[in-house]
Amino acid sequence: MPATGTWKKMEEAPLTRESLLAVLNNEIPAVRVRNFANDDECAAFAAAVEAVGYKFYSVARKIGYIGLAQYEYRWDRPKTDYFRDAETAYGQQRELITRSFDAVQRLIDLLQPYTDGKVKIAEEAGLGRYYAGIARVAGEGVDLHADWAPLNSPSYDIGQIDAQLGWNFYAEELISGGETTVHNAPWNPECKPGEIPKSYGLDHSIVEGAPKYTFTPNKGDVVIFNTRNPHEIAGGVAGPGRNRISIGSFIGRMPNKDLVLWS
Repeated sequence: MPATGTWKKMEEAPLTRESLLAVLNNEIPAVRVRNFANDDECAAFAAAVEAVGYKFYSVARKIGYIGLAQYEYRWDRPKTDYFRDAETAYGQQRELITRSFDAVQRLIDLLQPYTDGKVKIAEEAGLGRYYAGIARVAGEGVDLHADWAPLNSPSYDIGQIDAQLGWNFYAEELISGGETTVHNAPWNPECKPGEIPKSYGLDHSIVEGAPKYTFTPNKGDVVIFNTRNPHEIAGGVAGPGRNRISIGSFIGRMPNKDLVLWS
């Protein structure tokens, strides 16, 4: 069932079979998994991100990242470029895992008992696996955007999904700020055939009057929400050992009900 814009409750839920289905169907704003990682694992992951080193996206508010976004390959580039670079990006991810733990695999293992399909990394027929698991340092915040593969990446296999979630594990939190706000206004822009619409830096008029839910990224937790809903992250106050450090990916529901991950 595609996202319709009706939240039955205005609160997040713990992870259950029912809540996972509800967030896929956009019936609740979020699912939270508390204590996904302990304090030592959080500290090790945050230190690993700093040790491996990160680049910055070319957007106004600085967002550091380690990994690869499929979004960057949607404009006039052959698919082979993306899948080649995905394997290279996994090299950096292996460094993070060696220095800390495998958050992506832990998330896959966590979700599997709560769904009938298989939970796995997305694959493209004949080309290979997608990259899943971007680490981010986003203390300055992130502008309003939406993520919906049927419009973002229509020529890729992930364009077949009928629901899309995002999950993030938070290894470190700011002194203050850094909250995520999800607007219950499923993204459905008007676009011409073959056109890939702008999805980052959206105008707030598209969410005006829509219900919204704001959550705090507590250290050690995972939060999952429906990314077809436009969402944004507030900036905050960082300090030594206090930044908004996370890792996450998308989760899409394929026609056969498998849940596939990519970033």
